[in-house]
Amino acid sequence: MSAERWHEACTGVLEKIRQTQSENIAAAATCIADTIAAGGALHFYDNGHCPGEPIGRAGGLFAIHPISYSIGVNHPMPPQHAKKGRVPARDLREDDARIVAARSKMVEGDCIVIMSVSGKNPFPVELALQAKARGLKVITITSLAYSKAVKSVHSTGKRLFEAADFVIDNCGIPGDGILEMEGVDTKVAPTSGIAACYIMWAITCELVKNLVDRGLKPSIYKSINMPDGEAFNAEVRKRYEETGI
Repeated sequence: MSAERWHEACTGVLEKIRQTQSENIAAAATCIADTIAAGGALHFYDNGHCPGEPIGRAGGLFAIHPISYSIGVNHPMPPQHAKKGRVPARDLREDDARIVAARSKMVEGDCIVIMSVSGKNPFPVELALQAKARGLKVITITSLAYSKAVKSVHSTGKRLFEAADFVIDNCGIPGDGILEMEGVDTKVAPTSGIAACYIMWAITCELVKNLVDRGLKPSIYKSINMPDGEAFNAEVRKRYEETGI
């Protein structure tokens, strides 16, 4: 049964994360706790596999500040220019990351989690480099096997794991899909989304415990579907805005 094969494969990935990445997860959580305790902020950018999972969720942290952006230019191509050289997409994406970093609210002493499965693309790599240049600690969740199997598209030749201070391997494989299926030309069912969620909540659990052990009370969302959920969250938000914890 194909679903059972998926269950087994996915369970294997999560168990590998537990066995091999626990120290890295704990180190990342400690870095974030140090940042928050010192009055810094936690920023978050995901390349698309798990962008909303840790944001505003019941049981999740108020102290996550997601980065998103939109840069659009509407300009039809003149036919006489169609065959002329264009600015490489790589250069444009690196420029985008520089603009985003310059206009963001990141400051020295903060930290950022950046997710990219392959880790090869220019935007997340440049965002990591820009963050480090601004004095942030960079935590990445990526697939080391995938990254090491592909060539970076960033102008420096760096992949995301080479631009980060803390690296957590999602233990995925090159290409991300995990199941061979008869009758199709590529593997089916990626594991990166589930792995990213698993890792982010593991970091959250370690972080909350770390803060509590320091005598600090982290601000946690309550489900708005609970009778007192909205009122609870409104009060906790006030506290978070006062304390940053």
